[in-house]
Formats: sequence, C-alpha cells, structure tokens
Amino acid sequence: LWNPKMWPLLGKEDFEQCCKRAFLETNKMLHDEKAINDKLSGTTAATVCFHGGRVTVCNVGDSRVIVGHRFPENDGCTSIQEEKEEEKYEEEGDCERNEAFAGQVIAIPLTKDQTPFRQDERERIRKAGGEIKSTSQMEGSSPMHDNWGDVVMGEELDIEGDPPRVWVPGKSYPGCAFTRSFGDSAAESIGIHSEPEVITCDLTMNDEYLVIATDGVFELLTNQEVINICSASLDPFEACEMITKSAYDNWIKHDNRSDDITVIVCFLSSTYTPSPDERHNTSESLLADNNKTNVSDPSPSPAAQRKSYVRQETEVYARTLSSVSA
Repeated sequence: LWNPKMWPLLGKEDFEQCCKRAFLETNKMLHDEKAINDKLSGTTAATVCFHGGRVTVCNVGDSRVIVGHRFPENDGCTSIQEEKEEEKYEEEGDCERNEAFAGQVIAIPLTKDQTPFRQDERERIRKAGGEIKSTSQMEGSSPMHDNWGDVVMGEELDIEGDPPRVWVPGKSYPGCAFTRSFGDSAAESIGIHSEPEVITCDLTMNDEYLVIATDGVFELLTNQEVINICSASLDPFEACEMITKSAYDNWIKHDNRSDDITVIVCFLSSTYTPSPDERHNTSESLLADNNKTNVSDPSPSPAAQRKSYVRQETEVYARTLSSVSA
C-alpha cells in the first residue's frame, strides 16, 4: 500500500524545484494534448503543498492564497522567552510593530497577483515584445497612458473593470488581464508563460485560516474582507458559502454579471511556536517584509458559538459557483 510517511522528505529548495517542474510540465502536456485547443484559452493556478512541516505555495496568474494570522494580545515579549531571545526579539522591533495588530486576525497574502498592474510584470512582458493597454485604450475610446502604478491587489479593488491587458503588437488578441498562465500558447511568445512564483514558509499556532480562491472572489473582495468572513464563520463550509455569496452579490451590484467564483477554505490547527530566530520563516515575516497590510478594517472576534472540534484537524471544503451572466 502507498504510505506517504515512508517517502523521504525533500529540502526546501528541492521541493520548490519539483513544484516549478510540475507547473512547466503541466503546461507542456496541455500544449501537446491534441484534443485541447489552448491557443487562446487557459487557466490561472494557485497550489498549496504541505511537506516536511512547511507549506509551499505556487501561483501563475491572479488566483490567490492568503492566511488569517492572529496577533495575540501578548505577543510573546514576556519571561516565557529566554532572556537572550527576548532581548533580540525586542531589538528587532517586532513587539512595537505588532502592537497595532494585537488581538486581530490579519490577512497575509502568500501570493502576489501576476498582472499588468505590477510594474515588474509589465516590464517583463514588454521585454518579451508584448503591449500593455486597457480595452478602452485598444478601442481608442481612452487616451494612451502608462500610469498603472504598482497596485497592491488585495488591498485595492479595480471597481472600474477596465484593467491593463497584454496584447500582441498590432493585434486584437489575446487581451489577457494576467501575465502568467497555463495554456494561452498564442501568448507565450510575448511573455505569458507558466513559470510560477514560489514561496515556502512555516505555519504557526497563530495562523488560523488558509484561503485559496480565484479572481472572481478577489476582484470585488479585499483579502481582509475574506478573512473577516472566515473569522465570523462556524466552519470552513459556512465560510465558503458566505465568501461565495458576498463575491457574487458584489459582482451583480457592480457589473450585472459574475466571473467564475471558486474558493477553498481551511481552518488550521498547529502547535508550532517559532523562536525569535525562526520567525523569518513564518507568514508573519511576510507582513514585516512588505509592511503594507491594511489594518483599518480589523477582524471581528471569532463567533462565540464556534465548536472546539472544528480545530481538531484541518478541514477543507470547496464551493464553486459557475460563471453567470444576467
């Protein structure tokens, strides 16, 4: 019988290489499959793998992975830590930095959308020969400009619905609002490829929720709004239903249609408490690195009715709402 516990564990770098190879080979298989025409069709992808006590996240495109991290009222700067560790922890400024988050569940992204809103992705696409324009610019109804900034998607929403897109110079295709994907073979020559961005980190006892969802969720819900819904839900299934409903209602309100809405929610349980020397490998370190998380919309307290058994093990449910046009 197949027993995963008997398989050797890979190091961080080796496992990340395996993930990258899996993405590239999946894309090649899609191209080679004669029954599928992927010239102007494809998909984004976000994956989460648990291996050797770590979580490795890969993404191409604009699906997204986020965690809900609770900053405790007492952030660990007490006698519980050894005196030397405590001094180092305080010197690094972590206590001061996290004071504003105390008691809140904060959304921390583990992926970064690969779209033309990102300056580095725009530059990469242009070096490959692609053009960046919105649909209205392409049609001539809006003036040409390149003032797309370097938007932090997840904190800001594109309510206007006319994002910058990738085009073959002088052509009206493919018009992708993302810069990496599986498939879309006609766009590979202008830089839209399937090489994922990969991150590996440790989940700790303060990481309470893990959400994987498509852009149909995140185009009209911020990361923090999604985590707030999880925090107010009794279980992952309820969280999926509420996220789906909230995203769908926002779509109908703003656009009278809906993009595909797919979401997976995990309620996490971990006993791992990192030492100050180990914190650079955790989700909390990602918040320290970008220092951009929006805390103006704090998470509510967990629902009082939440049953203790929910946290005995990770539960995963998926809820999909197909694209709907009114």
